[in-house]
Formats: sequence, structure tokens, C-alpha cells
Amino acid sequence: MEDSMNISDAENQYIDISEPQEIQYWSEKLNVPEEVLKNAVRAAGTSVEDFMEHLENNG
Repeated sequence: MEDSMNISDAENQYIDISEPQEIQYWSEKLNVPEEVLKNAVRAAGTSVEDFMEHLENNG
């Protein structure tokens, strides 16, 4: 079941900010506002692992 996925399980996942439903999904999954999600993906890339590292280093 996808909804039970941990962030650690998402390391090989990618965030697609070109699709509104993807933005909403990842925003809720990662518990960040949509604008923060989009800005971090633009800065760090689409990998969930890179995204999380970016937030840790810049949060």
C-alpha cells in the first residue's frame, strides 16, 4: 500500500512538480507546504533523498 510508505522507503522516488496532483501528494506525504516543496525541488532536484537532504541543510 503506497500510503504506508516511509520517507526512507521513498529514497528511490522522484517528485514531479509539473503535475498538481503530484505536488499535493508529496506535500502531504512529506508534510511541507506546496511552495516549500516546489522551491526545494527546484534547488535540490527531483529525488526525494536529495529533497530531504536539502531541507535538513537549509531548514
